[in-house]
Amino acid sequence: MLERKTLDSLSEFRPPKRGYLSVSVKHLRFVNEILTASISIENEDVEMIYLKVTQDHLLISCSMDTDEFYLSRYAYFFLSKYLWFYHEKSFEDYYYPDFFDADNGTSKYLKIASNSKGLTIKLKEPFRNLFKPSVSLPIIPLKNEARRNIFLEPQLSDSLENDTPVIAYCILDPLNLHERYNEEKELTLLIPFTATLNNDKRNFKSLLTYLNSKTISDDLELNSEQLNLNDICEEMWENSFYFQMKNHKDENYSRTFSERKKLQFDLWKSALPQLVYERFMCYQWIYGLRYIKGKPTKKDICFCQVASDIPQLKFLLIDKGEYYFLDLKFMVNGKLSNFAPIFNMFFFAAAEKKPMKFYLLGSIADAEVVSYFSKISFRLPVLKKHYDTHLEPFVQQIVQTYGLKKR
Repeated sequence: MLERKTLDSLSEFRPPKRGYLSVSVKHLRFVNEILTASISIENEDVEMIYLKVTQDHLLISCSMDTDEFYLSRYAYFFLSKYLWFYHEKSFEDYYYPDFFDADNGTSKYLKIASNSKGLTIKLKEPFRNLFKPSVSLPIIPLKNEARRNIFLEPQLSDSLENDTPVIAYCILDPLNLHERYNEEKELTLLIPFTATLNNDKRNFKSLLTYLNSKTISDDLELNSEQLNLNDICEEMWENSFYFQMKNHKDENYSRTFSERKKLQFDLWKSALPQLVYERFMCYQWIYGLRYIKGKPTKKDICFCQVASDIPQLKFLLIDKGEYYFLDLKFMVNGKLSNFAPIFNMFFFAAAEKKPMKFYLLGSIADAEVVSYFSKISFRLPVLKKHYDTHLEPFVQQIVQTYGLKKR
């Protein structure tokens, strides 16, 4: 990460305070980890810039007068133009250590294309999440205390009238979970709503309203477990960032993300025994809780199932010659399953073959691991030269906590 203040500390050159300085830059090629670009300042001759990104340093030189002690005018204005109006910027796009063949300068892992806008550098599809040294990895706990199953006697009613409102429970999956600063993240939560049934008494005829403490109706026939579930739903809502922001003056709702995460997981553990037996369970992804008001719409929800089984995380290290695949799967009742390909619902696991059957993970630590691997399609490719020097300590932590199978 290059900061503007760092760049300015290395040079006495500055853009003019008044007027405009014309700086033209073209990215020409990227070979053997070195980006070659041309730069032209005003009407001066074109000079060449050479840039290399390592794990700890940003190396830059030019065809004019930059050396190890001096940042030239061309190098300064090249980096200044790259920062543009940002205070800091990453050079991650040019960090591909050991991804090139030193003999011919080509890379079997990268797709490098040149167009009018410059260079586009991407990892090829089989290697799109190829591990880079210094990338942040999830923390693997040495002791992982998994939750325990608690079983209840089911309390179900089969005498349902078509026009009589029934209660259903919807899992709300906030898509912004991985896109915001930690403290602003929303967590997966549960909300009740009412609906009427079709003649088959299995599908909804119409959806009526989301429920909360202000909209709950005395006309609903709820058993004691459902009343308890509704209280848990209310607690989950009050634990949301959205609710905290609306009630920020109340100290009872001033919680850090870490505190909210622990409380939310505890609430899910409390809700799970009854959810397993609920007749109408639904799933809905959302952009934000401010849109959850009034009633749900049929096109936004789908039926799902919540299972009581505790999934066990399983890691596989697959030898592919010059590189490894570190895969994450999970096991339930002795059956090994792939995670659903596009799945990042925090606290839960879902199998590729049954993506609407949800398993509450055993611990928050499991949830953090699954969340990380969900961003990389549950597969981490790593070059063998990087595995030995950078990834092996992380894998040893996996071995101690979850075990590892090699293929």
